[in-house]
Amino acid sequence: MNLSIKNQESAKNFAIRRRDFSILVAQSELFNCEVLSQLLKEQGYNVVGRAVEMEDTLQQIRVKRPHCVILESEISGRQSFDIVEELRTTNYQTKFILYTSKPDARMVAKAMQIGFFGFLYANDSLDELYRCFHTVSSGGCYYSNGFMSLLKDYGVDIISDETRTALNRLTNREREVLRMVADGGTTDEIADNLGISYRTAINHKAHIAKKLDLEGCRQLPKYGISVRKYL
Repeated sequence: MNLSIKNQESAKNFAIRRRDFSILVAQSELFNCEVLSQLLKEQGYNVVGRAVEMEDTLQQIRVKRPHCVILESEISGRQSFDIVEELRTTNYQTKFILYTSKPDARMVAKAMQIGFFGFLYANDSLDELYRCFHTVSSGGCYYSNGFMSLLKDYGVDIISDETRTALNRLTNREREVLRMVADGGTTDEIADNLGISYRTAINHKAHIAKKLDLEGCRQLPKYGISVRKYL
């Protein structure tokens, strides 16, 4: 089975389980919030709430525990990073997708470090948004074409589409292991930090190398360092 067929089957399976993937839409403008929510509902997504204020967004996340929040870069005149930072230690289920229409280099750099799983730019098509949900729901991290072009404009080093696709194959735990490898962690240290056995850590590294089409685990440190900012 080739990659194209696998991708088609994966997209089909995600279409079937869209109702199980709960989404909160948090946008600064009420009209945009309503329109986006309606578009998602028409595509079969489970939109559990809408918010245009910072405190309302926080409250709905705490109460409804959505799987995903599509979050505009500024809510109520404040950077939405405050929401992600506040919930980072208390909410492990919700994943955040950044939507930005007024980007700047500092904001982009911070967003890539703070823990967003998806990155979308205002000029992106709806298809980009749907692909983003598909990738994020599967445990990957998604950079839209518009966002990647934005990075190029700011002179930020970016990875190729091929590398981005390879990274999207990794689970959250495998990304965590690869980050530790990139930071110089030994297998013993990785096992201790994650509370897993030495053998499990070895298996994680082997699976990562296989998914990334590397020749072996010895290539992981160099590879991990080269893609560290995208993990």
